[in-house]
Amino acid sequence: MSQETETIRLITVRMTASTHRALRIRVAEEDTSIQQWVEGLIERELGIVDSEASGQEDSDTRGL
Repeated sequence: MSQETETIRLITVRMTASTHRALRIRVAEEDTSIQQWVEGLIERELGIVDSEASGQEDSDTRGL
């Protein structure tokens, strides 16, 4: 089922100010949003693969 047809759920995550600051720095360095970064992290940990993101990740990691 694609994300466009799925119902979106809202979650709340509590963290320390220093963790939030480090997260904001990380997502700024990666030119993304906290929403996209956290969702991608959760999907990777759960083994959920987005066809668009997986192609992009492959091209990003080839130079490493």
